[in-house]
Amino acid sequence: EEGEPSVEEMLSSSPKTTQGKGFKIPFYPGNSTVFNPQKSKTFRVVPKQMFLLGYADNTHLKGYQGRDIVQIGDHFVDTKFGAITDCNSPDFNGVDGIVGFGMPVQHQAAPPPPSGMAAMMPGGGGGNKPAATLPLPLLFALTDPRVKDNAHNHMLKNRAFSFMSTDKDAEIQLGGYDPDSVQGRMFLTPSITVNDYVVVSLSLKFGDEELFDFTPKNPRLRYLPAIMDSGTSCLVIPDSTMDGLLKESPYDKWKKMVGNTKHPKLKSTFHLNIAGATFDIGYDDWYLTLSNQSCVQRAPAGFGGILVGDVLFRRYVVLFDLRHYPESVVVGIGKQNPEYTLAKHHHAITKVPAYKRKPLNISDSAPPRYKAPMASDRIPIWNQEETQYFINLTLGSPRQKFTVIFDTGSSVFGIFSRCIPNAPSYGTCVFGGGSVGGGGMLIEGAVFVLSIAVIFCGVGTAINLYVRKRHDKQEQLARSKARGKNPSNSSYGPERLAGMYGTMP
Repeated sequence: EEGEPSVEEMLSSSPKTTQGKGFKIPFYPGNSTVFNPQKSKTFRVVPKQMFLLGYADNTHLKGYQGRDIVQIGDHFVDTKFGAITDCNSPDFNGVDGIVGFGMPVQHQAAPPPPSGMAAMMPGGGGGNKPAATLPLPLLFALTDPRVKDNAHNHMLKNRAFSFMSTDKDAEIQLGGYDPDSVQGRMFLTPSITVNDYVVVSLSLKFGDEELFDFTPKNPRLRYLPAIMDSGTSCLVIPDSTMDGLLKESPYDKWKKMVGNTKHPKLKSTFHLNIAGATFDIGYDDWYLTLSNQSCVQRAPAGFGGILVGDVLFRRYVVLFDLRHYPESVVVGIGKQNPEYTLAKHHHAITKVPAYKRKPLNISDSAPPRYKAPMASDRIPIWNQEETQYFINLTLGSPRQKFTVIFDTGSSVFGIFSRCIPNAPSYGTCVFGGGSVGGGGMLIEGAVFVLSIAVIFCGVGTAINLYVRKRHDKQEQLARSKARGKNPSNSSYGPERLAGMYGTMP
């Protein structure tokens, strides 16, 4: 499409300032396009809601929550989003934010202890800070049945989308999938969780050799969870027996078969059995010829399943059907039609082009993207070993255009934004704008304390006036009674002192 930026163009801007302490590569805020809330007529701050995410590799995203009109493809909605004012990770270089099409986090994380994430914020930890929550994922906002079409909302009818990739480009199909993009029938299977897109993998063969040699005889136990994740480049398989579930490490067995992973002696096809249907991952997909690397990785320690990434999306259309969420989620897999043209018009399906950044390097081990196969913390830890996909969206009125990371493995929706004085943001204003760091919150706190002080001052003054008035009245009454007996005309004459302290001489 004319005017769309290439990945090279997104990364070519001259950096002005850097962030990223603790990272080998700095983060360059000057390479990102930043949302300016003050230029949008429809922007509102979400009261008492901050945006705060921290990761195991020291990455953080901080800011506040805003509300405005977001458009992707032909559809738009007035919804909440994370206005990110502070980012330190080089994995966000050249992009403007992230939009996750994963399922919502079922349980929000508890507030961090004073010695943890709160200690990273200006002012040190403690205090009454606004809650840190994640806004509703954009897909769910676009398909909210309670919202009707109007000037600010053009809703997506079906809560479903499909994703497909080629060697260079990719496409998101909103509302379902285009049958013309699939060769033959779409295979459908339920996701076994409503946290991640997880299907059942019953078998993985390399050529004719089975890599999943299960120990249990019970067929209900002879499977591994497989996460369908657009942010993963390779096929990620266990390098252990999974506490006895398998007789041998699948990765170790595969590595013995191919020998040198950079120059494999076997060029066989992987045959992945998902819920009874077999999907092939050929040599041209799992081996990267340009960099002479095998795109097969060992799973990180503690990971209890497999990850299926770009090696599958390059040859198959994957459907994510959430129309009946949370009761059920359906995943569909269909072989790509080689004659299909990306972004071809369809009367019911909206096509959104995606741009692809291939990994710079593939290591033997996959990064610790997930803590567990069905992790509740599904926020991605990006690095240059992973494939990244980008899409364009607009925000605000008039529209401001941004290029963001697209990810099926998370539900995060955040846009790099300028600080504004009336927003409860934390961290530094990396992208410019209003009050720095927690200044806005400090001002709010100072105003609150000053207001309480003024109230107490007023109450104290009123009480003081009342007591003085009562004291003057009592003193005047005492003087009038004592005038006849006391020549000195004083209410504190000898006769009164005698009554208080005894007989006077």
